[in-house]
Amino acid sequence: MELMMNIALCLVVAILLGFLIGWYFAKTLASEEYDMEYNELNSSEDEYSRQIRTLESKYEKEHMLRKNEEKKSKDLKFELMKKVTLLKNTTDTLEMLKSKDSSRKDDNKLLKKLEKLIKEKNAELVEFESVLVKAEKTIEELKKRDLDKKNG
Repeated sequence: MELMMNIALCLVVAILLGFLIGWYFAKTLASEEYDMEYNELNSSEDEYSRQIRTLESKYEKEHMLRKNEEKKSKDLKFELMKKVTLLKNTTDTLEMLKSKDSSRKDDNKLLKKLEKLIKEKNAELVEFESVLVKAEKTIEELKKRDLDKKNG
């Protein structure tokens, strides 16, 4: 009976010793695996942070570009309105001169001068309109890109 008790005690000690050794190995392997996963997660987090900073700087640059284009568009619209007003005044003056007696030599010279001025102003107006249309298209494209970046 005493021999069986010693054998049983040895078996219990062997089982406990095997359990402790197994638990220690499992803990060591899990710790190494956790360290590797932590390092991988940390490096990918750094990469994402760098990408976010890059995208934020690009967004700020494009935002400033859009604001500059809007300001340029407002300035061009103001210039266009000035040219349109001048053209309208010139056209009104020309119409008034045409309604008067055009037989006088001075009136004919003035009329030709005004017609030439109207042609020049019309050419300038067409040029300003094309510039304004280009600026508005650029602004619309920048706004679309901003919306796409905010949504995407």
